[in-house]
Amino acid sequence: MIEENLIKPLLEKLNKDYYPEGNTLPTVSNFGEIRKLLAERIAELAEKNFDKLINSLYRMDINEKKLHEVLYAKEKENIPSLIADLIIERQVQRIRTQILYKEGKL
Repeated sequence: MIEENLIKPLLEKLNKDYYPEGNTLPTVSNFGEIRKLLAERIAELAEKNFDKLINSLYRMDINEKKLHEVLYAKEKENIPSLIADLIIERQVQRIRTQILYKEGKL
């Protein structure tokens, strides 16, 4: 389970990485909604600008093995949601590390 205090920093990171054109994710209060909206954006990018999607995943340092498993999953309609899960997992990991660093615990 992801802590509620991570929602705002997660939205900030996702807006920076996936909505640079001035569009933003609406402010939501749960991770299910964030996942749904992010999956929609990923599906859009996969269709219109696949290279940009792959470059963003590389920049975020998404685990290549996990990404490969997702991209070659049997159920293709779930791929955007599964990629969204990987992105959220990685971004939350980064946010937690930043918090620990700021608190002097790293």
